[in-house]
Parts: sequence; structure tokens; C-alpha cells
Amino acid sequence: MPALPDALAETLTRLDARIAETGADRGLLLDVPTLVERTALGEDEVRALLDGGEPMADRVDDRVRGRVRALHEAYVARSGKRAGEVCKEVAERLSISPEWARQLLLGKKMPNVPDLTELAEFFGIEEGVRFFTDPAATVLNRELGRVLTGLEGDADDDGPLVEYGPLVEFATRHGVVTLALRGHRLTPRKQEALAVMLEGLLGVDDEAARR
Repeated sequence: MPALPDALAETLTRLDARIAETGADRGLLLDVPTLVERTALGEDEVRALLDGGEPMADRVDDRVRGRVRALHEAYVARSGKRAGEVCKEVAERLSISPEWARQLLLGKKMPNVPDLTELAEFFGIEEGVRFFTDPAATVLNRELGRVLTGLEGDADDDGPLVEYGPLVEFATRHGVVTLALRGHRLTPRKQEALAVMLEGLLGVDDEAARR
């Protein structure tokens, strides 16, 4: 089995360094259930990779079918729709029978490339087909890279970086991938005010969200 890829090892090293420097909550930033949902990887797989373990050996077709199934299960849970309803929507989008769509979504059949492209769009996956085919370490590294960018890219009014702040916490809690501030530099106080406002707009109780 191959060793942990250099790219992922480097990202984890940089993340741990930033966390140590800023006092960020590692458990919050690298929350396993959240990473599982965003990557469609298995929980054991994510935990092993975060701990520096070796990637699990797998075949590409098993990888694809497993991630399609994971995305489907997460989508059903998140949307509140019935599985049959989602199956019908996918069947119409892919121009296939509901039964074939069900087999694809359950991970029992291997989708072709055009179907994978449509599934990526249906589930809102910006990486497209490679989200399903890339090795687990690559997928996790891509997601952790977004977290690292959030830690390294936040800045205050005077210029120096504010590596960890209320907006990064807010983004992590609510699954926000990027924060486009259009070049604006916010102090921690302004970040906190903006985060509170966004929490109010979402109708989320901050204390409950932190539990």
C-alpha cells in the first residue's frame, strides 16, 4: 500500500502549524462528519488519512459507485425529499428509467462518463467527474486546501493576516466553501458582527450551532 501522498501530508502539516499558531479548534475545522459529507468518503477512511495513515487500496469502479451512493444518501437527508422522489428527478435528468437510476444511486451499477457529469451537476459538485474518480487522498486534500485557504486568507484592516476568526468559524459550521469578500479586509470585530448578522439571516441559534 502506498505511503500518504506528499500533497496531503504537506497540507496537514501546514494546517496543524496554523492551528497551533492561532489557537483554532482543530476538531471544528477538521470535523470528520463534515468532511465525510463534503468528500463522499467513508468515515474510517477520512479518520485514517487525517491521522497520517496510508490510503486504502480500492478499485476505481468501487470508488465511483461508493461516492455516488454517499452523495445520494447525504442529499436525501439534507433535502428532506423521499428517495423515490430523488430517483425520479435523476431519471429525468439522465433520460434513463427510474429503476436504472435507483440502481445507480444505490451504488449497484456503474455510471458512464456522461451520467457522472450529469450527477455531478445534479449534486452541485464543482469538480465534475474527477470528484468520483480521484483517489481518496486527493479528494480530501482538495477539501482541506479550502480550509487552509480560509485560515491563511483572512486579514484585518491594517494588513497582517488574521489566520482564524469568526467568519472562518461561521463558514466551517455551515459548510461554506469560500467567502468572497472582494478584497475587503475585516477586523475581528467586524467579522464577528458580520457572522452574527449571517446567523440571524439563516435563522440559526449560535449557541445551539456550537454544541
